[in-house]
Amino acid sequence: MTTFTLVSMAVALLGAMLAVGLSNILYAIFGLGLSLLGVAGVFFALGSPFVAAMQLLIYVGGITVAMVFAVMLSLALGAKPTARPNPWRRLGALIPVGIFAGAVGMGLRSEGLDATVLDVSTAIPIAEMGMALLQEFNLVFETLSVVLLLAIVGAVTIAQRPPEEEA
Repeated sequence: MTTFTLVSMAVALLGAMLAVGLSNILYAIFGLGLSLLGVAGVFFALGSPFVAAMQLLIYVGGITVAMVFAVMLSLALGAKPTARPNPWRRLGALIPVGIFAGAVGMGLRSEGLDATVLDVSTAIPIAEMGMALLQEFNLVFETLSVVLLLAIVGAVTIAQRPPEEEA
């Protein structure tokens, strides 16, 4: 495995731990964005730059931003997060983490750490990918922007206060 792959995996795991471990919802969303960024790095290391770019555009750039808008608009109305830290939650999280780490460790031990990774230098150049997004996949790309716009408009609509009744 290359250093880039290991760093991407570490960033994804660190972001996931922040997303589930932080009690502040806004910081947890930032942890989710960090985790999704690490997953995009793993896709790139596996030789799929198009999927990595879509991961960045859709999830990191779109969904995470829409979630931040929704939280910021709902907190602006005076709603306070009511999550209390639960010590049993962290202890209970160690069980699936241990199972996952054991499965990954067994897989790495059976395959070895010198598993071959696809050569990224033969992948699609970024210029061709951008032209494909604007020519062949234009409808999909524009539909994605409309969906993200609707998510933000929906967050604003939900967060609006109802008009106060006049006495």
